[in-house]
Amino acid sequence: MVSDVAQNMKFGIIVAREFEEFNLENLAPTVESLQMLGCAPENVVVKYVPTAHDVVIATQFMAEYTDVDGVIILAPRNRIMGTLSAMNGIVQIQIQWNMVVEIGGIETATNIVEMIVLQNEMELEAPENRNPRLNFS
Repeated sequence: MVSDVAQNMKFGIIVAREFEEFNLENLAPTVESLQMLGCAPENVVVKYVPTAHDVVIATQFMAEYTDVDGVIILAPRNRIMGTLSAMNGIVQIQIQWNMVVEIGGIETATNIVEMIVLQNEMELEAPENRNPRLNFS
């Protein structure tokens, strides 16, 4: 059954070529999962980078130069999350761009859609003056 929860969402998928076997097992199913959640095929942008080291800058490029709602880093979670510099870079991008970034395989499709739905709900529910420390009146 096809859902429509991701109907208007756009996603970037960053694929690190160094994880060839992981990519073969996860890329097509991840894209198919996004489509089953309602995402149109043209709203999924897939970009390849040579190594895990390159996923942070590619995520930054996705945030800055595309209109995606979230980014999936298609890579073994432990290989990215176990690298302090990569995680620091990814967290900084999430904060700077207010963008959801998921790391892993096929499970990331459901996770990223769920997080974007939550983000959108919270934005709609937010009070007009969300941060009183920034009120200069």
